[in-house]
Amino acid sequence: MKFSKKTEYGLRFLLALAELSEGRFMGIYQISLRHQIPMKFLEAIAVSLKKEGMLEVKKGAGGGYRLKYLPSEITLLMVFGCLEDAYKKSIDVSGDISSNQKAVSLILNEAILGVRDVLSSKTLADIQKEYRNLNESLMYYI
Repeated sequence: MKFSKKTEYGLRFLLALAELSEGRFMGIYQISLRHQIPMKFLEAIAVSLKKEGMLEVKKGAGGGYRLKYLPSEITLLMVFGCLEDAYKKSIDVSGDISSNQKAVSLILNEAILGVRDVLSSKTLADIQKEYRNLNESLMYYI
């Protein structure tokens, strides 16, 4: 199974916002530079996430974006549902279709439900924990 760059960048964007001290806003330009995410792509992702109510926006000096919820309250299913159309739908098994099509559709729907279960059990806080573990393991000795 493959996820789009939009979802990868969206999760990286949210992770960057989650790492900010509470209450701070950060501009897209800084996140784009710091995390090597194309600016125009990041702007479109931010609009989608804002529309779904995951981000707060402040205009003007000291403005930018911040998370509307705690990282532990943002499930990966919420993010994938916002950025990936495939996770909003199941495969139609009604109507006049062959038993061959119906059997395949039923199995694929089962797989989609399994993926949804995993995505709903993981949060942005889980990604933060993994991120911190990776950074702690990078110990430099001089």
